[in-house]
Amino acid sequence: MKISLIIKKNRKKQQLLTTLLDQVKQLDYFSAHNFFYTEYAYHAFELAKTEANKKTDIVIGVGGDGTLNEVVNGLLHNGETQSIFGYFPLGTANDFSKTAGIVNSVDDFINALKKLTVTKIDIGQVECQINTIVTKKYFINIADTGLGGFIAKKLNADKKTIGGQFAYIKHTLLGFLLFKKKQVSVQLDNFSYSGKLLSAVVSNGKVFGNGLIVSPNAKLNDGYFNITLFGNVSVWDYLKNLPALKKGIKITHPNIFYYKSKSVTIFSKDNLLEAEADGEYVGYGKTTYKISPYSIRLLTIN
Repeated sequence: MKISLIIKKNRKKQQLLTTLLDQVKQLDYFSAHNFFYTEYAYHAFELAKTEANKKTDIVIGVGGDGTLNEVVNGLLHNGETQSIFGYFPLGTANDFSKTAGIVNSVDDFINALKKLTVTKIDIGQVECQINTIVTKKYFINIADTGLGGFIAKKLNADKKTIGGQFAYIKHTLLGFLLFKKKQVSVQLDNFSYSGKLLSAVVSNGKVFGNGLIVSPNAKLNDGYFNITLFGNVSVWDYLKNLPALKKGIKITHPNIFYYKSKSVTIFSKDNLLEAEADGEYVGYGKTTYKISPYSIRLLTIN
């Protein structure tokens, strides 16, 4: 049995990473231990795609939510993967790990590798466009059309130059100040909405935005998205409800809606509404979300 770790270095957590790698090396029932470090944008995607093609038994993403998203997309690049997927959170927000019950405990992670218990979970798929070219991406946690997409576009372009945490704070604040709601049409399985939109949050997991429990009833393996529509909601209304979102309390508001659906289509009049998935900017225009026909086997950490 072979195991590969795809690692995004984090200088602040170097000791934790060193301990993890030392412990993995001691697992002698693996015939090969491969440690790959990302060196540039989308390198984790390329590494994961290679490991999937090699049918590596276990592929572990070590890093933040961006690394997580790249590894998932790489594993599923050619369809259903035979590799077991594991995740060791080493980023700033680590939002997916909060839904999946994964903590950055080396002991818990090593025990999980010894037991090799897996859970089959759903994967979302988003389709939109970049510069008139249709783009398709997978996501494991949460995607967002509207405010989140607007922030992600600016953030992804900037964090490589000024640092991830500072860029996140900067562009979140700027997003709240500069984003303008657009007139949209939203179509779910059994519901449609037309009107102004602040944000349409399409959830496989529960948590996004550095700890906001936007979809408290979401389940990773029920075959549905949980949808939270922030319609004609002011930024002030959104901000004053952040404490409720932090606690996982559903917001009672005439322009906030909660639904379940297997698919979501969002279209804005100007065709410029941005979208993000797992915190990564994916494109703009007419955006379609659906539950992917491909699932993934997630290493369960008890």
